[in-house]
Amino acid sequence: MSSNEPLGLGLLGCGAFGRFCLETFATMDQVRIAAVADIRPDAARALGEAFDVVAAESDKALLARDDVDIVHIAAPPAAHRGLAIAALTAGKHVLCEKPLAVTIADADAILAAADRAGRLCPVNFVLRHNPVTEAVARVLDAGPLGAPLAGRLTNCAFDTYMPPGHWFWDEAVSGGIFVEHGVHFFDMYATWLGAGEVIGAHTLARDGGLVDRVACTVRHAPPDAPPVLVSHYHGFDQIEPMDRAEHRIVCEMGDVRVAGWVPLRLTVDAAVDDAGAERLRACCPWTAEEAVDRYDRQAVHRGRGMPRHVTQRLRLTYEPNADKAAVYAQSLRALLADQVACIRDASHQRRITERNGRDALATAVAARRRAHEKAPG
Repeated sequence: MSSNEPLGLGLLGCGAFGRFCLETFATMDQVRIAAVADIRPDAARALGEAFDVVAAESDKALLARDDVDIVHIAAPPAAHRGLAIAALTAGKHVLCEKPLAVTIADADAILAAADRAGRLCPVNFVLRHNPVTEAVARVLDAGPLGAPLAGRLTNCAFDTYMPPGHWFWDEAVSGGIFVEHGVHFFDMYATWLGAGEVIGAHTLARDGGLVDRVACTVRHAPPDAPPVLVSHYHGFDQIEPMDRAEHRIVCEMGDVRVAGWVPLRLTVDAAVDDAGAERLRACCPWTAEEAVDRYDRQAVHRGRGMPRHVTQRLRLTYEPNADKAAVYAQSLRALLADQVACIRDASHQRRITERNGRDALATAVAARRRAHEKAPG
């Protein structure tokens, strides 16, 4: 294989999400779809026919193929350890859907296998490559809002396609909501605010015993800044038209708000001086700006016991693309291209490494453990 030849990609898991990912990967020059496999032969055959690629009779058959260089694992979480280690042992690189595993022991076994094989095995933390997520990091790093003080994620998800017998509700298979879903956001807040420590967690169940709502508080300790408490709420109890999510980060001089679990819109409400306003404007190509108020240049405003020089309050909005599927696909392409660049050149610094998947899982497992300790009985 030449350095410019596309990598052959094999998919393990031929559900609706696997199909979406193949549609995205098929638009990339860096990879070519080589084969698919699923424990349901009919699903593999249907997807193979749709993309005119081989439908392998099993995961072992797919991993034995010489034309597969990287394996995308889109199977339920409990299967990740076995599939990832088998792929790595077969000399394949892996792109694993979140979470990396359902236990820390399983995650460590995967990382050890990747190290032995000299292969990549990142988690598909697609939110790291989201343009709105990246803009939030630039706003916080720019400094005009002062230090972050608190954060809140409210994620209200629909459960339309997850009846009571669905694997999502079985903690042994999915890891539970903190693990199966929460890892995305534990990782995202760690990129914004530094590593976090879970200091409290709870779960609530609907009639019938299905845990459909979880909440936790994570304490972040950014370098050279005060600690930040972030509350996470995930509820899988909505009808599809009311699926929604919002992030809010409260800073010393304003708010950062993000709409969508796949972030689609950023709003910054800030009270700053003229230089701070210019630093904010330089963070990204804002789609809207509103002047909320102007202040006397000689006035002094105090907050957290400190004098603050403020000349204006403004509201900035960044909404690069309102199409959720298109934004996800764009981020997925960027993520895989970044990993392929490292496969081609080991000196390339990836945005997401194997350790990120393990770290986010550790936070999720800590939240799950805390919640179990508080559960009645």
